[in-house]
Amino acid sequence: MTHNLSLKSIYYYFIIIVLALLYYASGKLSLDMLSGHKIVNVGVFASEGFALAFILYFGKSVWPGIFVGQFILAFSNSIPIIPSLEIATINSLEALLGLFLFQKFKLNINISTTRDFLGFVLLITFVLQPFSSFFSHIALLMHNTIIDKELFTSLFSWWFGNVMGQLLITPFVLLFLINYKQINLFNYLLYPFAFSLFFYALESFLSISNVLLLLSISLPVLAYIVSKKGMLYGSAINVVIASISSYYVYTHAGAFQMNSTIDNIINYNLFILAHILASFIVGILLEDKKSQEKELEKIIAEEIRKNQAQQLLLIQQSRLAQMGEMLSMIAHQWRQPLNSLMLSNQLVVAKYTKKKLDDKSIEYFKKNSQMLIKQMSQTIDDFKNFFIPAKKKEVFCVNEVIKSVLNMMKDLYTQENISLSFKEKEYLYAFGHPNELGQAILNITNNAKDALIENKIKDKKIDIVLSREKHTIILKISDNAGGIPDSIIDKIFDPYFSTKSKKNGTGLGLYMTKMIIDEQLDASIEVKNTLFGAQFTINLKENYER
Repeated sequence: MTHNLSLKSIYYYFIIIVLALLYYASGKLSLDMLSGHKIVNVGVFASEGFALAFILYFGKSVWPGIFVGQFILAFSNSIPIIPSLEIATINSLEALLGLFLFQKFKLNINISTTRDFLGFVLLITFVLQPFSSFFSHIALLMHNTIIDKELFTSLFSWWFGNVMGQLLITPFVLLFLINYKQINLFNYLLYPFAFSLFFYALESFLSISNVLLLLSISLPVLAYIVSKKGMLYGSAINVVIASISSYYVYTHAGAFQMNSTIDNIINYNLFILAHILASFIVGILLEDKKSQEKELEKIIAEEIRKNQAQQLLLIQQSRLAQMGEMLSMIAHQWRQPLNSLMLSNQLVVAKYTKKKLDDKSIEYFKKNSQMLIKQMSQTIDDFKNFFIPAKKKEVFCVNEVIKSVLNMMKDLYTQENISLSFKEKEYLYAFGHPNELGQAILNITNNAKDALIENKIKDKKIDIVLSREKHTIILKISDNAGGIPDSIIDKIFDPYFSTKSKKNGTGLGLYMTKMIIDEQLDASIEVKNTLFGAQFTINLKENYER
C-alpha cells in the first residue's frame, strides 16, 4: 500500500512540474511574441488555458503547478516578489474556482454539448477572468507595478488575453487527455501538420494580406475537418492556426502587416476567435447528431427487446392454442382404435362369460389390441414430432410435409364433412424448418375449417395445390367459405385480430403463420379472395440440393 501511495505521489509531483513548466513557457512565449507589458497581454495568453485544463482533468491537487508557474513568470518579468506571490495565489484560486463551478453545474469536461460549451464560455468570460483580472490588478496597484492611467487598458487586456487562452488551449488539452488512449498518433499529427502547410502557403506563397479573405478560405477547410474528425482534431488545428498567426503578428507579415501593432493584434484575436467558434459549432452539431443517433439506437434496441418479449408471449399463447388443436386431433385419431379396442374387449368378456374363451380368441385379442395400441402410440409420436420445432434448418420435401399434415387432419375433417384435396405435379424441395411449414399449413386449414363451419357451407371444400414457377415453389390453399370481407382483409395477419367468435378465436393463428413464414422459412405469404372463398399463397425458394 505504501508503495502504491509513493507511486501516486510521484505521479502527481510529475504532473505539477509539467504544469509549472508549461505555464511558464507558454506564458513567456505569449508575452514575448505579442508584445506584452510585463505579465499583461491582449493576445492569447496560453498559460491560463493549460492551468484550467490540468485542474479540470487531474483535480485540485495540481494547483501548486499553477502557483509555481505563475510566480516564476511574473518574477522573471520584473514583477516584485510580493505581488508575484499574490498574483500566483489569485490565479491558483481562479483555477480552483473553475473546478468548483464545473462540478457545481455538472458540466462535462469534454465540452461536447451546447450546454457544456455555453457553460464553459460563460464561466471563463464572466466569472473566472473577471475574478483573476480584478484581484490581480488590485495587487499590482497596491505595489505600484502599474499606474492609474493604464488600469482600464490593462484590465481589459488581462481579461481578454486570458479568455482567449482558455478558449483555445483548454479544449485542446482536455480533449487530448480524455482521448489519448484511442488516438491514432500519426493521423492526429498529420492533420495539423497538413493544415499548417496549407495555412503557411496562403500567407507566404499566395501573400494574402486581407484577414477576411484569409478567413473565408481557412474556415471552410477547418469546418470540413471537424465534421469528419471531430473537435479533437479541430482543437489541435486551432492551436496551429494561433501559433502561425502569432508568428506573423510578431514579424508583421502576411495578413497581419498593418502599421499599427494594436490593429494587428485585434485582427489576430478576431481571426483566432472565429476559428474557435467555428470548430465548436460544427463539433457540437456533430456530437449532437451522434448523441441523437445513439439515443435512437437505444430506443430501437429497447423496442426490439419489448417486441421480442411480446413475440415470446404471443408464441406461448399460440402454442397453447395449438396444443388445444393437437389434443382435439389426437382425440379424433384415437376414437376409431379406442372403439375397436372396446369391441375386442367386450368380445373377450362375452366369450369368457359364456365359457367359450379359447386360445384362438385370446391370440386374436392379443394381436388386435397390440396393433391398435401401436397405432395410438404412433399417433402420439407423430403429433409430438410435428409440434417440436427443429433446431437446424434442413432440405425437406414440401409434398411430404403437406401429406403429413393432411394425414393428421383427415379424421377431424371427415367428421365435419369437409373435402380435402391435394394436387401435385412433382416433388419439390425447400430449405428451412419442415415442422414450421406444417404448422403454417395447419393454421391456415384450421381457419378455413372454422370459416366453413361458421358460415354453414353445405359442400365444404379445402383445396391445396403445389406448383413451381421458375425457382419459386407456390403453395395455394383455397376454400369455398365465402371469402374475407374487403374491409378487414389487410388486418388478418395482425396479432389478436380475429373474425371468429370470441370464444373460438385468439387472433394469433394467422399472425404466427406469417411470422413463421417470414422468419423461419425466409418465404412470403399473401391472401386474396377468389370467386368462392379465400386463397392463401405461400412462396418458397426452391432448393435443388437433396
